[in-house]
Amino acid sequence: MVRRAALAMLRLYPSRWRARYEEEVRALIETRPTHRRDVLDLARGALDARLHPPVPSRVPAVAAIAAGGIWTVWSLLILTAPAPPDWPGYVQEMLLSALVVVAVLVIAVAGVWLRLGDDATRFERASISLALAGHGAWFVLLLAAVVGFAYGAPTAVASTAAALGTMFVGFVLMTVDDTRVGALVAIAGVGLLVPYTIGWLVFGVGWVAAGVALFENPRRGRRLPSF
Repeated sequence: MVRRAALAMLRLYPSRWRARYEEEVRALIETRPTHRRDVLDLARGALDARLHPPVPSRVPAVAAIAAGGIWTVWSLLILTAPAPPDWPGYVQEMLLSALVVVAVLVIAVAGVWLRLGDDATRFERASISLALAGHGAWFVLLLAAVVGFAYGAPTAVASTAAALGTMFVGFVLMTVDDTRVGALVAIAGVGLLVPYTIGWLVFGVGWVAAGVALFENPRRGRRLPSF
């Protein structure tokens, strides 16, 4: 039963990994005693292989450019409006777009953080946790506003948490010689902390620039074990 579960774990690995290693690992599983810990190790390996493919995914770069571009357009429209909206700065027409942007930025932030590799420190894990929790709360509050609930201080708190987490993730990347991507991500986070629409523009442009940098430099900040 345990051996069957271990063999089933091999199906979770990417096709490139399976083409290269599955036959060898399968033979190893079938010729020696298999324990529950082996099943757990294989499951962890499958997750790691999915998160850290040999060729970095372009999805985070696309997400960063798309989200930053949408946010930049709205920021320009608000900046050029005859009467800018009151705090917290959203206009009704923007809410649905903002909801999409925040959801897509979760992909961008997570993709950027994965460049650090597996040996993340406690501060680095806290940074991504703050960024993802902030974006998650921000999304929920924007969704509430879209369906008609009032919004205010909690929305500002959530976006501030998202901004701080994003900024910290950027700073961490800069410490592992991923300077360009890290600096642009940090600038985007700082922009969201500015309580004026010009800060929103910095936030949007920062993410667009970070996405372009991800396309141009797909390498990670730290060397990862290869499968």
